[in-house]
Amino acid sequence: MTKKWFPWLPAFLWLLIVTGASVTPGVSLPKFNLFSVDKLGHLAAYGVLSWLLLWGYTRSAGRRAGWKEGLVIFAFSSAYGIFIEYVQGAFIPGRFYEVDDMIANAAGRRLPGA
Repeated sequence: MTKKWFPWLPAFLWLLIVTGASVTPGVSLPKFNLFSVDKLGHLAAYGVLSWLLLWGYTRSAGRRAGWKEGLVIFAFSSAYGIFIEYVQGAFIPGRFYEVDDMIANAAGRRLPGA
């Protein structure tokens, strides 16, 4: 018998991977460049996170997410992306809080039907 939490496991594991990559100390300088390769990485990482969250919801609920559920998933993913940017700037040596990273993180979200 499948546990209720099991469909959410891939999203949780990906969240741990994204968090690990985000809090690893690095050397980068803050700059605004929304169309850089780095931003494509943010877009892809958070796009996969959103897809896995939607997949987990679909598997656990037995139906596709509606616009309300999609909005909640979008809000969670966006808030997490903002939170991680804050953590990077405040606590990780050599990492910076970048607004364009937050934009790229949020752009990786996908609402149902989009």
